[in-house]
Amino acid sequence: MPITTKNGSVVSDEQLEALAEMFESGEWPAGETRIVRGRPLKLGEELTSVTFKIPRRELTEMDARAKDEGISRSDYLRRLVACDLMTA
Repeated sequence: MPITTKNGSVVSDEQLEALAEMFESGEWPAGETRIVRGRPLKLGEELTSVTFKIPRRELTEMDARAKDEGISRSDYLRRLVACDLMTA
């Protein structure tokens, strides 16, 4: 099943397998060769941790809402903050 990349290029399963073999054998394709360790930037910019306390009952309810949405607790909180800031 072909995959469409962020820039719109279509990559076939065969191309992915060929790239995997190149990377695994230590051969790098022409172009970008910089390796960035760690998780990729999720929102296009560096994230900063924020810590606060809430009652355990609210945390349980919040986790249930996030699970219902199919997202993580952090994504749920980011969504709430973004919505509030957009309507401020």
